Amino acid sequence: MIDAARIVGVDPKTWTWWEGDERAPYVHQYPAIIQYLGYEPWPEPQSLAEKLLAQRRRRGLSIKRAGELTGVDEGTFGRWESGEWQPQPRSLRLIGRFLGSLD
Repeated sequence: MIDAARIVGVDPKTWTWWEGDERAPYVHQYPAIIQYLGYEPWPEPQSLAEKLLAQRRRRGLSIKRAGELTGVDEGTFGRWESGEWQPQPRSLRLIGRFLGSLD
C-alpha cells in the first residue's frame, strides 16, 4: 500500500480511504491511478455522457477546463457529462476532437 501510494503521488492514508470507499480520488489524480493500475477503473463508457466523463478523467481535467477545450462553459459541459443535456450538432465536432475521434 505504501509503495502504491508513493507511486501514485498520495499519502498512504489517502490510499486507504480510496480502498475503503471512504473518499474518491480527485480528477487530477486519475491519470496516475490509471497508469499505476494499467487500466481504467470504471466500466467501458457507452453513452456520450459516459464517454465525456471517462475522457475527462483520463486527462485529469476539471469540468471547467474540459468546457474550455470544447468551447462551452462548465455548466454546459457538466450537463452533457451528466446526460441532462444533449449537445447541439454544431458542438459535435469539438466533442469529437475532445474524445479523440469523430464518432
